[in-house]
Amino acid sequence: MELYRKEMDRIDAELLKLFLERMETAEKIGTYKASRGMPVLDARREQEKIDSVRAAMPTPFLADGAERIIRLLMELSRMEQEALPDQKGREEPSL
Repeated sequence: MELYRKEMDRIDAELLKLFLERMETAEKIGTYKASRGMPVLDARREQEKIDSVRAAMPTPFLADGAERIIRLLMELSRMEQEALPDQKGREEPSL
């Protein structure tokens, strides 16, 4: 049992490292978008990503779980981008 827990701890540490890397990349994307007057939200890109993630999973249960994770990551990335000084006060266009 202890071996499995250590493996889970290792995986969790890797996930957190990747999360930080993703958020740093989200900030870079937000800076790029802000400098070009682009909105933070790209709904089509997000839906394509969700569809891709779901298709990569072997079961509906895992597809649902993966979608929840990706949706949360995308929401946090948008929040990171919206918090950038160049994005504050910008309104998203109506879809």
